[in-house]
Amino acid sequence: MSNNFYKPDNNDRKNLRYYFAQYCSATSIHGTQYLGERGRSLIERLFWILVITAVSTLCVILIVKTYKKWVTSPVIVTFATTETPISNIPFPSITICPEVKTDPDIFNYTDVYVKRMMKKKLHYFEKQMEQSISLVCQENDLPFGDFSGYNDFIEDDGVYLLITSAPELDPIGISAVSWKGDKKKPDDYLDFLFTREGVCYNFNMLNVEDILRDPEEYSQNVSKKVNKIRGWSLDGGYPKISVNDSYPRRTVFTGLDGGFSFNAMFVNGSHLDYVCGDSLQGFKVVLHHPADWPNLDKHFRVPLDEAVHVGIKPRLTTISDELKSYSPENRKCYLSDEKRLLYFKVYTQNNCMEECFANYTLKKCDCQAFYMPKFHDGPICGPGKRKCIEESKINYIEVDGDKCACLPSCTYLEYDLELTQTNWNWHAAFDVLRKTGLSSTIEIDNIHLSRLAVYFKDMQFLSAERHELYGIVDFLSNVGGLLGLFIGFSFTSCIEIIYFCTLRLWCNYKKYGRRYWSGEPELVDGKEE
Repeated sequence: MSNNFYKPDNNDRKNLRYYFAQYCSATSIHGTQYLGERGRSLIERLFWILVITAVSTLCVILIVKTYKKWVTSPVIVTFATTETPISNIPFPSITICPEVKTDPDIFNYTDVYVKRMMKKKLHYFEKQMEQSISLVCQENDLPFGDFSGYNDFIEDDGVYLLITSAPELDPIGISAVSWKGDKKKPDDYLDFLFTREGVCYNFNMLNVEDILRDPEEYSQNVSKKVNKIRGWSLDGGYPKISVNDSYPRRTVFTGLDGGFSFNAMFVNGSHLDYVCGDSLQGFKVVLHHPADWPNLDKHFRVPLDEAVHVGIKPRLTTISDELKSYSPENRKCYLSDEKRLLYFKVYTQNNCMEECFANYTLKKCDCQAFYMPKFHDGPICGPGKRKCIEESKINYIEVDGDKCACLPSCTYLEYDLELTQTNWNWHAAFDVLRKTGLSSTIEIDNIHLSRLAVYFKDMQFLSAERHELYGIVDFLSNVGGLLGLFIGFSFTSCIEIIYFCTLRLWCNYKKYGRRYWSGEPELVDGKEE
């Protein structure tokens, strides 16, 4: 009885050993043939077990690293193989902010400020104007530069006073703006704009109605000219229409013949205010994408009586079609219609950051600065909230940065600048005109004139494109290469394992029976009678 009970068990072990030897001799996996080869000593088998284990472990480690790289860094940015003409991109938007905030003939901020510091009584108009102008006055080095005692909130009428008290852009009619050689008056090219600097002027930005969801709340800022988008989109660029019919404006030429210039930027010497402003007088200028809200943190200066020439080198980054199916978190960017902003119609990283700052300021200060995008009837911060706004600007990225998730746009355009600055001896030209009697009516003794020129340096530039670093095919190819390099494993090897564990086993069972399922000739030929 006992012999009949144990004999099938011993036979099963023999079948398993022979069947494993058959697999080792047939498979393409490196080193396994030595494990199943008959007549090999134990030390040889142990050696090959260690070798296979070591190389398999190293292979798994490298596969894990490849997988992490595929998951965390699926995108690579490479240069395009061909250059892009400048006519394919918008000319930058140019925002110009005078350092002079008020016309002293309308309101003299310094006189009123000194009266307040000396505890003198202020008239109602002086109080109202001082509250308004304080919104745009910069901190200075004066020991009494203090905004305590001001109102925490201000009405729309108070903000409007910034406009009525601002000096005229070209009061004596000598300024001129040129675009691609076409010279006109400043008002013909420049739009009115509100920023944290107060009254500014802009060239080539999208209309406020195309940028903001609630432009009525920014009604003082709505362009006097209706510059509607004509055929352009952030992701798609320009259609096949004439360069001159496009908006935002674009150009095909380099240098001043294809660029922007503002000649005789006027400042009245009697308007200079070193209490409201600082000692660096002139103009603040920022160049930005036409769809971006101007960020004055990135400004450069045009000083009084100087000429500044700005050469532009564009940097364009686009996205390949295969990356558009990726999630924003994996490709590390947003398509223009992928993330909806609360205040802005157009998503850009800059607009997202502006909105994040505005929302954080509203949460911390219970109001928003007059220049921030907002909804109708939102509370406007007065000068008494100035410190709160400044603290919000420092802290909002650290506190709410992750919540805002302001990734870059998948298609974005930036402009690198090369500035050249020199003294402009415009007085000499006026002296010549005076002697000839051509400019006898213009008084130049107490005025300052500056000049700004902006243009592309080259007719073409090399753009960049986001591509897949590892697609699914690339990942499988890399994994297959590692498996083949270290252990000779392939997709066919996987099928071999499945075949030996299923189909071959079942066929052997049908052909040789349960006791001899390995099909080993040594067992089959030695069947017991």
